[in-house]
Amino acid sequence: MPDTDIVSKKIAIQGNGIKITPELKAQIAAEGYYPIALTWLQDDITGPFSFTGYGDESPFELRDVDGHYAVYENGKYFTDATFYKKPDFFDKQHTAKGLEGQSQDTIFIDEGMSGVITPCGTSKDYDSEGDLFKITKGRFPYVTVACYNGLVIWPAWGCLYTRAKSECKFCCIPGDYNEHKLLHNDDDYWTNLGETFAAAVEEIGPEIGQVSLTVDSGTLPGADKGAHVYIKVLETLRARLGYLPELLYRRAVIEPPLDFEWLQRLADAGFTDIQMDVDVYDPQERRYVMPNAKGNRPLADYIKAFRKAKEIFPGEVATQLVAGIQSDENLLKGVEHFASEGIPTLVTPFLPFGHGRDWRATGEVDVPSADRMRRIYDKAAAILTKYNVPPPNFRGGVSSLAETMGRRLKRVNALTHPKDLNPRPVSVAA
Repeated sequence: MPDTDIVSKKIAIQGNGIKITPELKAQIAAEGYYPIALTWLQDDITGPFSFTGYGDESPFELRDVDGHYAVYENGKYFTDATFYKKPDFFDKQHTAKGLEGQSQDTIFIDEGMSGVITPCGTSKDYDSEGDLFKITKGRFPYVTVACYNGLVIWPAWGCLYTRAKSECKFCCIPGDYNEHKLLHNDDDYWTNLGETFAAAVEEIGPEIGQVSLTVDSGTLPGADKGAHVYIKVLETLRARLGYLPELLYRRAVIEPPLDFEWLQRLADAGFTDIQMDVDVYDPQERRYVMPNAKGNRPLADYIKAFRKAKEIFPGEVATQLVAGIQSDENLLKGVEHFASEGIPTLVTPFLPFGHGRDWRATGEVDVPSADRMRRIYDKAAAILTKYNVPPPNFRGGVSSLAETMGRRLKRVNALTHPKDLNPRPVSVAA
């Protein structure tokens, strides 16, 4: 079992965010780390916590202490922290043409959190004193390293529900729907995606078997909900390499297709796992939080999709429920319902990114407290144990459920900064 105190520390920071100065962030990047989110606490457990997304008022602050990094709470030492190194393949990015045919420069070290990374870009805008500043726009890198040793590919970060002005209230995808968010519509995207993935495989080397691959996007138009695009991702990677690497898993995170034949096509293409997120369990809460086709889709459709997927996929079939945007009682009812079907639930806290930031500004919702999340995790863990369902393999960057149930992660050396390959002793209170 991992140190449960460390799990609690992760949950506490997760609910508050973390302060970090621009100077320290630049220093971390200059040292060859990937400073988009904390990734390890005391070299023992993942900790995907936003630096700038919602940490301005946080009691937690990252500091450089005698050449290593530590988190302080209200000025008192809290825990050590470190990061993945910045992989070389991160420099290979797609710069699609904008709506007016002008290419946009892109960066990726700006803000966000592992697993759900806020798209960022640069703009030559100036403040009142004439200083250049950056605004959040642009697009994702091709492949992003998440805190769970994962390669994450986004062929689109636009969603048809945003286009219809009926977006899910908690959605982390920012901005409006437009064509330059649909990277799969750009022919150059596919060519460069293959090259970037090949560079990632080469850099990771023989440890590639410890790495996962997740394909995710906003819901796309069509009865397949975008499955044809997911399939093209794997086809592109296979064509470039001549094979698909034996990864920890190849997971599709997608809304259930209306025609379940697409589930078989996803499996035939090479996906081993699938995640179909319910997000909100109670039908009335679903319709309020998700005022779109997803929110109005009967829960029975998901159950049918889960049962069909379990017949098809050799790996894990999972779902997600988000805490803080629905009653805890209903969330746990959902965990139990899905566990009775053999489906693990990734329980994640609401975080105020994208549209979720606007929702939080109304005062109606907030990030769940650490105590609340700990209670939810403990009860969810007990339910999964009762039904002999293991914790979900996919971490999603923000859930502590797997750690609560005692599952540790092992770092991939190829994605670890050389100075951290031989961990130093845990710091004492300073």
